[in-house]
Amino acid sequence: MTTPLLSVQGMGKRFGGFVVLDDINFEVYPGERLGLIGPNGSGKSTTVNCLSGVLIHDTGQITFDGQRLDGLKPHERSYAGLARSFQIPRPFARLTVLKNIKVPMMFAAEKRSGHRFSESELDAQARHALDQVGLLAKAELLAGGLTQIDLRKLELARAIAAQPKLLIADESMAGLATSETDEILALLLQLNSQGIAVIMIEHIMRAVSAFSQRLVVLAAGKKIADGPTQEVLRDPLVERIYLGD
Repeated sequence: MTTPLLSVQGMGKRFGGFVVLDDINFEVYPGERLGLIGPNGSGKSTTVNCLSGVLIHDTGQITFDGQRLDGLKPHERSYAGLARSFQIPRPFARLTVLKNIKVPMMFAAEKRSGHRFSESELDAQARHALDQVGLLAKAELLAGGLTQIDLRKLELARAIAAQPKLLIADESMAGLATSETDEILALLLQLNSQGIAVIMIEHIMRAVSAFSQRLVVLAAGKKIADGPTQEVLRDPLVERIYLGD
């Protein structure tokens, strides 16, 4: 049986007396496309923040690629091969699009590989990342002048520049037009086809259904479903709690 790339066991998180996550368990396998869904307040954001190291979980353990992540800082998790894109992009606005890619490469990618990239290697690999998301023609533009859809593409390019094994795509499509949503969906499928496992956190169910091989559903801090996408979407509990049927 294939060993999970990511294993979350018994993860819990409290804020004071309020239980935000209660005994969360799930796995992500190499190259898998997993959708993490749930209504507002279900615990999705807290789960992602615990996985990426923004928050430290109170109970349970997180194992990634055979390494315990408990207590590791976000940049250390990035070094291990876990990348995250954010819903609200925050690029280095006064740097070019190309330099926005070189920065994460100089840290996470070099740390993981143990190889110090030459300037020509950095440039070539950064341009390759931009080419993957369709931004190569805008490499020399200032990031602060990009449109919203191009900012989302840049956010994905910055994440994959670190050469991750797992990408957490946190609401990459929020607020975009339908055609733009389709662009991001196609990009995520393309990145996954290159062997990168992806966790998609998204409210756009059309995209979630088209992308995800498997769904994990949260409600009120608990996991209520975990299984093949269409099977989970037909689950009466999911329909009632999440889809409102």
